[in-house]
Amino acid sequence: MKKIDKKFKWNDLSVEKVEKKHDIRLVAKREGLVEEPCSKSNGSITEKEVIGEADKNLQENTENLREYLNEVEKNQNELSKYLKQNNFQPTVNNLDASLNSYENKKDLEMANIHNNWKIYKEEQDQFRKYHQIGREANFATTSKTIKSLGLIFVLFFIEVVLNGFMLQGALVGGPAEGIAVATSVAFLNCIASGLAGYYIFKKITHLEKNKKILWGFFAFLYTGFIVYLNSCLGAYRSKSEEIFQKQFGSDSIGQTLSSEKIQETLSSVITPWSSEVEFAFVGIILTFVGLLFAFISVLDGFYYNDTYPEYGNVGKKVNNYKKALESTNKHYVKDITVLEDNASKELNNKYIKIKDGLNFWDHNTNIIQKWFVIYVQKIDYTVRGVRHIINEYRSENSIVRKSEDPSFFNEKWDVTQDTKDPKKVFPDIAYHYMTDQEREDKVLKLSDDIDQKFKKAEDQIKVLQKQAIDKQKELHEKYSTY
Repeated sequence: MKKIDKKFKWNDLSVEKVEKKHDIRLVAKREGLVEEPCSKSNGSITEKEVIGEADKNLQENTENLREYLNEVEKNQNELSKYLKQNNFQPTVNNLDASLNSYENKKDLEMANIHNNWKIYKEEQDQFRKYHQIGREANFATTSKTIKSLGLIFVLFFIEVVLNGFMLQGALVGGPAEGIAVATSVAFLNCIASGLAGYYIFKKITHLEKNKKILWGFFAFLYTGFIVYLNSCLGAYRSKSEEIFQKQFGSDSIGQTLSSEKIQETLSSVITPWSSEVEFAFVGIILTFVGLLFAFISVLDGFYYNDTYPEYGNVGKKVNNYKKALESTNKHYVKDITVLEDNASKELNNKYIKIKDGLNFWDHNTNIIQKWFVIYVQKIDYTVRGVRHIINEYRSENSIVRKSEDPSFFNEKWDVTQDTKDPKKVFPDIAYHYMTDQEREDKVLKLSDDIDQKFKKAEDQIKVLQKQAIDKQKELHEKYSTY
């Protein structure tokens, strides 16, 4: 579907060349001297040769023009067929089919998610009823998980640095060994305590008395262990400082205890509550920091994913399917908007393309009209040229001959009326011939038809958009979790 940019050139009959080729004047005089053609003759050989030249020229030009116009006509047939079709309807039909398919797909998807939500919602209700819980679950979200783990690791890092600094002079290995011990203790105070808060302390809140007592016992043991560990560490740091003062005096910077002294110190701080141990300020700080961080970590693990065991996981499952429904609903709105926008863009692109096709049609129709007019002019030009040559021949012949001129000298040569009429010469192309007024009227009619079809398609898309929105609301209400 395109406009014809190819040009056609008519090869005009050259009067000068024909006259020169047949040497018209000389031949006319020569034939006149011998009384040729005779008075009773009805034709001249020379004239027939000239007319033959003209016929040959007309035939060649006509055939070449027919070939050119056939190409225009073929293209014009395609354009006419294209312009008469409703090229917008397939876009509307495709959108309708796409929306129906998408709506059915989302209906099944949301139905499946909603069924799973109902199952876990019933499980949550039964869980709440059995465990006598009257509140919603404080389940862990991604944000809460990041904050909870972030707090644990921040405490762990602070305690590693702080404990390593406080212990660096109290161990054989100095700062390196201080960091190693500090890391181990910090792991127990922060990470292990966080896990204990989640897996042990949380279960103290269990409804069943036996489980509450059992896990309460484990919580008591862990609490005692953490208190004892941090007390021993604080006692060790205090005892080491006391030995430093006795052994090195106030100038103890950069000094470390010997292996024997460390073993002796360790033996004396196994019982930090004994009278042998007097807590120094740094030892108290070390113990307090360890217990504080352990307490915070236990609370962090205890509150993470709800304070009642397993209730957070139950609530999280329900919430996951609730969020999945909300996400599916949001994607539904987004996806149908994309489908509708694409259909609207396609519709506008088709409108532009069809309008271009109408311009091509107008252009091609103008070519046919132009060449029908030019054809008549070219025929007339050829006839006048041949008549000029024949008249020149007859004039020269009449001057030299002694006998009467043949009667046909008074006749004017001409082509047949069918040859002059381009509609009869090119009958297949004549169907597409139009006057300027007819062409303008046809363009206006086609343009109006295109605009009406386009407007109708736009209205149909608006209806489909409303139906899609209504369907979205219907699915939202149908699978609501409220």
